[in-house]
Amino acid sequence: MHDVWPAPGVLLASRYRLVTLIETGGMAQVWRAVDELLDRPVAVKLPAGDTRAAHLAWREARLAARLSHPGIAAVHDYREAVRPDGSVAPFVVMELLAGETVAARLVDGPMPWGEAVSIGTAVAEALAAAHAAGVVHRDIKPGNVMLCPGGVKLLDFGISAAAGEPDDDDTGATFGTPAYAAPERLDGKPAEPATDLYGLGVLLFEMVSGQPPYSVDTWEELAAAQATGPSRLPDGLPARLRDLIGRCLEDNPYRRPSAAEARRALSRLIPSAPARSTIPLPEPPPTGLAKVIPAAGRDGSVLARRVGVAAALVLTIAAFLLLVNTVNSPDKNGELAQPPAGTPSTTTPEPSVAAPSPPAPRIESTVPATPGATLTVDAALSRVRAAVERGEQQGEIRPDVALDFMNLLRQMQAGNVDISDQVDLLSSKVRQRLVEGALTEDQSNVLQARLVDLKDASGA
Repeated sequence: MHDVWPAPGVLLASRYRLVTLIETGGMAQVWRAVDELLDRPVAVKLPAGDTRAAHLAWREARLAARLSHPGIAAVHDYREAVRPDGSVAPFVVMELLAGETVAARLVDGPMPWGEAVSIGTAVAEALAAAHAAGVVHRDIKPGNVMLCPGGVKLLDFGISAAAGEPDDDDTGATFGTPAYAAPERLDGKPAEPATDLYGLGVLLFEMVSGQPPYSVDTWEELAAAQATGPSRLPDGLPARLRDLIGRCLEDNPYRRPSAAEARRALSRLIPSAPARSTIPLPEPPPTGLAKVIPAAGRDGSVLARRVGVAAALVLTIAAFLLLVNTVNSPDKNGELAQPPAGTPSTTTPEPSVAAPSPPAPRIESTVPATPGATLTVDAALSRVRAAVERGEQQGEIRPDVALDFMNLLRQMQAGNVDISDQVDLLSSKVRQRLVEGALTEDQSNVLQARLVDLKDASGA
């Protein structure tokens, strides 16, 4: 029996073995644990004591279980354990993530706006998925957004609610953090997606400036700060980014954009070749099945290809001139050497000098685009799909990213989505994954070109 509970080594529900304490918050502890049944690492969230915290853990598990999205941390299980004093402790089992939160990233200061836009796009996309499932997060802040090797993840649905659900909390325990709380939360209004858009605006504001618009710790400080107005955004931001942040921070929730609108606006602002990666990723180990592209030396490989093509062209011209000179060279009498008419030539022609073949052009798709021909939507989709498959086979697109791209393409193929909107989404994902280092610049260019063709084919 452990004197302190919970503690490393404790086995919960005869299945989950606690390993180390990851984080302690006001309402819960998060532990690294091992699922001994499936032999995999997991995160276990144990609420802090009282009945309301236990009820929130159950709600979090139910609401988060509705969601299945690569940008939202997955909930695996909900169980109950027995404390040494005989009381019951509910807990939530979640996906264990590696990386750092945006809050940890901001310890070093504000981000370049391109990096902030890339993260904001991913958060807006995750929120759009949650809102489509009828779930409002209600606690969007830097500490609940994690930068993982596989991309951006939205965490902690601990105070989430179903859209339209009345707010019956008289204690303020579910109001969230004062600096990130939307004004309507303080008025006790029902949960609405617009609340999360206010949080997104605060998140974007803090990522580019280093602090939220109201840098406060208590509700009293928030009220005083609101009387004087928010702090200013830094200079040098794109006007469209300033406009979007301002719209998200509107006091009137009906004036804020939807998550889908914010995602579209942010995706168009992602730089095509940012100077800095959002998430530093290690090079994947060679598998023997895919070509490994070194991180450095891309310019050198391009130069080598150009030199090879130039050398092949020079040799081809030299061979042609040599052939012309041989055919037109005069004999000793100053006349062209030709065999008598009707007499078969007995001269054995000299073998021509074969110039080295230039490098084979890169095959981008199994469906060629005929010049002057109009691609059908199906043909354009096939070209994008072939480019993704080839990129994954050559090791130029990370497998999980290729799977994400293919899922979007399958939705387009099914015909129950707006292709133009999905093309914009996939195009923004390509730019975002390029920022993260999950695909090469060459592959990004190929995919963007194929997506332009697809949008043209759809008539958008």
